[in-house]
Amino acid sequence: MRNETANRPQPAVAVLGPTSWDQFLVPDRHLQEGLGATVTAQFEAGGGTAANIAVALARLGVSTLFVTTVGDDALGLQLLRELQQEGLDVHLVPPPAGALTDRCTILVTPGPERTILQFPGARLRMGDPLPLDRILGAPLVVIDVDDTELRQFLVDLPAHFAPRVRLVGTLTHLAELPPERSLQLALQHDVLVGNEVELRAILGLDDLETAVERLQETMPLGATRIAAISRGRDGSVLVTRRDIVQVPAFEVTAVDSTGAGDAFAAGVVYGLLLRMPLPKIGRLANAMGALATRAVGARAALPSRDEITAFLREARSCT
Repeated sequence: MRNETANRPQPAVAVLGPTSWDQFLVPDRHLQEGLGATVTAQFEAGGGTAANIAVALARLGVSTLFVTTVGDDALGLQLLRELQQEGLDVHLVPPPAGALTDRCTILVTPGPERTILQFPGARLRMGDPLPLDRILGAPLVVIDVDDTELRQFLVDLPAHFAPRVRLVGTLTHLAELPPERSLQLALQHDVLVGNEVELRAILGLDDLETAVERLQETMPLGATRIAAISRGRDGSVLVTRRDIVQVPAFEVTAVDSTGAGDAFAAGVVYGLLLRMPLPKIGRLANAMGALATRAVGARAALPSRDEITAFLREARSCT
């Protein structure tokens, strides 16, 4: 496995985080204690939250550097081939000898609802050799790493070396930390992207409206200027230090919600690149998330730039 990114042009976006191999099983019913179920379909493909964001951006035509690691195994090679076929500029951090690729088994039951079983594998960690000059050469850097020490290191860097870089932080892994620590770390990102469950977990609150108000109150204490929070079928809410913008969802027939949040995040990043106003960023991000649910698999239904443009032109929002 070789890196061949050193002499390439600087990307528009850099994304750091995991990729994984996903196995999807579609049972014919919800799982209940004491009752079996029949698997009616099976599907395997690359996934992983950061990888899904990077692929979604590449399909929109965005020059994207993806920094990740995979296992020292056949699945790792397969993942790299898929990512490179998407046109991504992949920088692979070499894994330790014998390391396994991160894997997930995902049950997609009627509804559709998901149950995710993870088999942890190779992930980015503090001390890994990162192409910092190329990462900080991108105007937008998406940080989706689960190693807290590495994340702290990454959010501290721009203040010293690249103050014009905007850091986009996903809430996925921050929500797993104690609320006080997660909020402190979250506020060091310029932009936050996640869902309402993650936001409530970070703030230690049960009510979304209170959580949004609390976030808005704390934003002046840190670097955060925008937070984009997905609410699934209820649309999204975008928060700045002065404004709270509610954006309705789109009507689609959902098959599998895996990767919808990652597509939403990619839509936010794309909107920021295009310097869209908040309502348009929310509408674009909602459309990306909605379209991602049309097929089983995190990336199976990610739209191209032409697809998302046509969808936004023709689709109706939920009221």
